[in-house]
Parts: sequence; C-alpha cells; structure tokens
Amino acid sequence: MALPRIVVRGKKVILLSGFKDETKRVDETRKGVIVNAEDKLVAAAQRDPDAVAFGYIAGEWVASA
Repeated sequence: MALPRIVVRGKKVILLSGFKDETKRVDETRKGVIVNAEDKLVAAAQRDPDAVAFGYIAGEWVASA
C-alpha cells in the first residue's frame, strides 16, 4: 500500500509511518488502516494545524511537512 491519506480534524493528512493495513482476507475488498496512538495523532494535528504529513517516531506523532 502507498502512504495512506486519512482525515484528521476535518483535513486530509498523509501518514508516513505509524500505521498498518487492515485486511482480514486477501479477497476482501474493504481496505483501511489501523493508526497507532490515534489520540496522540489528533493532538499533534491540533498543535500543527498546517501540517500535511505526520510520522510516528519514538511513541509520538511528529509533523513532517
């Protein structure tokens, strides 16, 4: 999977790390991602409202771009 784009606080952002694919079976059409420490991602998005990409480093979400 390419880098996922998700909506956080009403804005699309790109996740560079800190996620994994959510597929139960290969033939299943529903795809998504599981985000590590989602509450920390929302807090990081609130701290840096202009950021468009985030990475999960050492247990914290960091604005990357």
